[in-house]
Amino acid sequence: MTEPTAGPAGGRRTGSGATGWEALIPLDWNRLRDLTNEPVPHHLKRWWFCLGGTPAYLLLIQITTGILLTFYYQPSTEQAYESVGRITYQVPFGWFVRSIHKWSANLMIVALILHMLRVYFTGAYRHPRQLNWVFGVALLGVTLALGFTGYSLIYEQLSFWGATVAANLTESVPLVGPPMATFLRGGPQVGPTTLTRLYVLHIGVLPAVLIAVLGLHITMVRLHGVTEFEFESPLVREGRGDGATWFLAMVALAGAVVAAVAATGWQGFEFIGYALTQRASQVVWGMIALLLLYAACALSRRSLTGLLLLLAGCGLALGKVMRDLALRESPAPALWVVAGIALLVVLVVALVRQRRFDEPPAPDEPKQFNFFPDHMLTELMIGTGLLLLLTLLTLVFPAGLGVKADPNVTPEHIKPEWYFYFQFRLLKLCPGLFGLTALQVSVLLTGVLMVVVVLWPWIDGVLERVAPGKDLSVYVGITGFLWFLGFTVWEAMVE
Repeated sequence: MTEPTAGPAGGRRTGSGATGWEALIPLDWNRLRDLTNEPVPHHLKRWWFCLGGTPAYLLLIQITTGILLTFYYQPSTEQAYESVGRITYQVPFGWFVRSIHKWSANLMIVALILHMLRVYFTGAYRHPRQLNWVFGVALLGVTLALGFTGYSLIYEQLSFWGATVAANLTESVPLVGPPMATFLRGGPQVGPTTLTRLYVLHIGVLPAVLIAVLGLHITMVRLHGVTEFEFESPLVREGRGDGATWFLAMVALAGAVVAAVAATGWQGFEFIGYALTQRASQVVWGMIALLLLYAACALSRRSLTGLLLLLAGCGLALGKVMRDLALRESPAPALWVVAGIALLVVLVVALVRQRRFDEPPAPDEPKQFNFFPDHMLTELMIGTGLLLLLTLLTLVFPAGLGVKADPNVTPEHIKPEWYFYFQFRLLKLCPGLFGLTALQVSVLLTGVLMVVVVLWPWIDGVLERVAPGKDLSVYVGITGFLWFLGFTVWEAMVE
């Protein structure tokens, strides 16, 4: 055994030769650097492949703001609503912390859905990563449960009646449903014990489960490594773009001009039930104008980022047109129909020509790059952008407070949060079949869909053996996502 030797000023030098701060923690620092600086595949330079880290950022924000909120929240039916009111209107910056908590929860669900879509449509769930797909589905389920228990704690009408509907749905589950519903409610009816149990689930049980599953998920990623993709482009990205490229760039530029004119104050802005003030509308229209202007510049250079921005803008605008036509709120129906057809044409052209915007690495460019500092800087930029987006959403759409829960008054129009719109619409459409109530049919159908999603890697293996090379999973995925999106938008459009 190597004997420790005397170091400077009478100190001791370790056998590894480490001195100073490195000697405080006797690790092989060179090996640790190599372990954490694993080469990253080139395709992760594309930000939409890095969506897995986005929910992790938002989870940290959720934990931080949630701890701050627990200092003032009181989990009782007598004080819950009033304590949320004090947080929102009296505690210094309480409205800001609560709004950040709310919007980070919504963005976390959006990021998880987008990440799962990316994994699905790139086939990254296939062997040997099937188990990690199951962990990912579990993460989404726990996050949705956190969202439900979170808004239930406000104890407004949405909270109370949402918990009532959730308990009734749970009770309709065969065999285990009744005892699970009784446990959730803390008795035969939603009452004071229900709020206490939801509070314990929200701040204790569910976060612990989420962190444990997240640890398993990250461990599996480290064991299997990141899926590597090779991209081939049929078109050299040098020179001027073709006619379709410039057409899309001009569409983005025209949209930027319209948004800039709207920012002068002649047009208000309404977003999911929020009618903004004139100043807030000007800020939103100005941001849209800048994003579309950037998209026009990026499209002229055949950047895929510009194409994605244009697709998002056209998709949202088309949704707005369809909503106005369906609810008969369009000021000029004929003009709205023409605008809808034009937007649909732009979307079709953009999707058909998307291969013109592929961005493969140059022949002499390495296929991998270092985690430190290259990928870490990318993650930090994404994190900074998320903080900016959360701040803007908080300032423009701060969290409000509805009517206090009243068990004796059933509201005429009550809806859950948007991420449960699909289930809510399904509940309205399901008929009673084979002696089962509509509620029971809805629960059974939802359960079947959940089982299919969890077991999809193995179902996909069967489809591949039945029709090799046909990519049936892509068509199934597109159909399923359009079904989910259609039901969500449908429920959002109706009262």
